[in-house]
Order: sequence, then C-alpha cells, then structure tokens
Amino acid sequence: RDRLGPAIHAALRIAAAVVRSLRDPATTAAVLPADGLAWRNLIQRPRLSVSLHDIAGDLWMRGIPVIPLDVLPTPSFQGIAGIVEGRPVILLGHKYDEPGRVAFVVSHEAGHIAAADCAPDQPVVDEEEDILDDTSIERRADQYANHVLIGDNNIPRVDGINFKDLASRASEIERQTGADASAVIFAWARRVATPSSYQTATLAVKALYRGAGARRLLRQLFDRHVDLTAATETDRALLRCIYGE
Repeated sequence: RDRLGPAIHAALRIAAAVVRSLRDPATTAAVLPADGLAWRNLIQRPRLSVSLHDIAGDLWMRGIPVIPLDVLPTPSFQGIAGIVEGRPVILLGHKYDEPGRVAFVVSHEAGHIAAADCAPDQPVVDEEEDILDDTSIERRADQYANHVLIGDNNIPRVDGINFKDLASRASEIERQTGADASAVIFAWARRVATPSSYQTATLAVKALYRGAGARRLLRQLFDRHVDLTAATETDRALLRCIYGE
C-alpha cells in the first residue's frame, strides 16, 4: 500500500475535483442495494444481460461517480472505492478497454461501497487483479460482482483447451442464462487469478468482438455528468488526468 501512496493521493484529489464539478452537485448519493442480485434486478433490461453501460450509468445516476484515470503516478492500482467530500466514488487506475473486464472491476468496487467497507480518509484500494486476495471483504466484493453480472456466485465452468473454446463455451452460457459472455470469461479469469488466465480471457473476448469500447463509454458518462466549464482552473488541471490534454 505504501508504494501506491502517490497514486492513491493523486486519485483522491482528482475525485474531489470531480465531485466539486458535478452538473447536479445538490443531488445526494443514493444508497446501493446491499445484495448484488437486488441491484441486478433493478438495472437489468428485459431479455438483455447486465452490461458496463447499465452498471456505470446507474452508479452515475445514483450520484456515485465512476472515474477512469488516464494519467497517474506509477505504480498504479486496479480500482479504488472511497468516500470523497461526503460522496462515494469509484476510481479506475488501469486502462482496460474490454467492457466485461471493466464491468467486473466497477461492480467489485460498488460491492465495497454497498458493504460500507470504505470511509472518509479510508478508501479500499485493489491492486493487481491477477493476485488473489482472499480476505473476507474481497471475497464479499467478488460475490457482489458475480451476483450483479452473472446472477449467481457460482461462476459457470468455461475451461477450454484454448481461447476459442473459452469463447464458445461462454457464448453458450450467455444463450442459456442471459449472463454476459465477456463477464463470464473475466469472472473465470479472476477466479483462476494468473497472468496467463487474463491473457487467455482477453483473446477470448476479442474473438467475440467485445474487446473494446469501455474507455469511450466511461468518458461519455463523465462528460454527461461533469461540467468542465464550471470547474475552477485548479480543478480543471486535475480533471485533465481523466480526459487528457
């Protein structure tokens, strides 16, 4: 955690700038359902799986910013769930672009918020996704994410000889259960938690043509809910860490 100190400090300062620059700052953040399945039932559209669009869009509507960071000191982190200026926030440190992968990270951090794991000046910081953290709060946040994305904590078996088998099996599960195939693939990768599992998962998702678009979606939501024109010059300098120059 100490080695991540500069990145965490910078991220929380950026989050504070986002909170101060919200288009509707008077809106109080709505409480997330404590049960991931309950949240899934609220945001799932008929006959469609729960997507990053559903999850991140609902969090922003609840007054919980989901902040993708483009510039940070290294080493960085995977995700942070915290309370900044009295408002829950989620920060994403890695520049993943696969919607299913990012959806799992966002849902996991939302699980920390729903369980009240974070407090002012006491954020929950998740470092590397390919290092298994078996603490109780991390298992609970993983369960929350699985409930939101898959509808069950029992991740369907998608093991295959290669990434093509993995993609095929995940597509079959999507047809049978309505769980997003890419979310199933990355949930499997997180359960296995090795660098090779994430490499295989990335190839499998690309084979399904679902390997890109997360960063664009997160930026669109940011633009929709944050008023850059009303931000102070100091806050605009911080916000450039989200959208670049």
